[in-house]
Amino acid sequence: MRAPNASLLARRDPAALAILGVLPATFGSSFAGEFGDDYGDDVGDDYGDDTGVDIGAEFGDEVGAAAVARRVRRPARAANPQMLAAWNKRKTEMARTQRRASILEPNRGSNVKVERYAFSISTAIVIGTGAGIAITGQPDTTIRPQRVTMNAPSPMFVFINEIKVANVSVTVGSGAEDAFNYNAQGVGQSLDMPTLSPANRATVLGTYSGYVPPGFTSGMATQFCVTFKGPASVIA
Repeated sequence: MRAPNASLLARRDPAALAILGVLPATFGSSFAGEFGDDYGDDVGDDYGDDTGVDIGAEFGDEVGAAAVARRVRRPARAANPQMLAAWNKRKTEMARTQRRASILEPNRGSNVKVERYAFSISTAIVIGTGAGIAITGQPDTTIRPQRVTMNAPSPMFVFINEIKVANVSVTVGSGAEDAFNYNAQGVGQSLDMPTLSPANRATVLGTYSGYVPPGFTSGMATQFCVTFKGPASVIA
């Protein structure tokens, strides 16, 4: 590769070299001959515009940012100690009041009112008499269930084949699931279920085995309950 000569170096950034005073002293009259009128036009138009915009914008940003930084770091003038103490006390009282008020009205200031509700569906069963379980129902308000609880008192009491929320089955696979997994004292009841509106239904399908748990008597009439819990829109 050919090494750059003085002429090539000058053509790379002639404007900058001219400002620094290098070109006239180094190249003499040949400089004007090589570039002539075109160079003067280019430097006058392009270089002036670029320099004005870039330097003006960047310098303004930097100076403005530095000024803001100085104002932030500059300590405020000391206020009257009594007034400062009273203001700090007032701020503390306001913060505590807001925290306590949010317990009673957690949705204050929000256009969307959300609480945690429970939505239950149930069916009648007779202890000792096996039967199919088919429960369905719809909530009175929009709810996004995140936990399912079933009142199965022991394993092998009820077997669940499907839990469907808003027409979406949240149990995948063909096997049955023991309802005792969703006992109130159990773990793992949390599920990511679709949002359920009053226009949709929740459905639970399964089978009561006819098993009589300890403490129960055969022939006892009771309810098998399934409860969905989660964030719900507040009913006015």
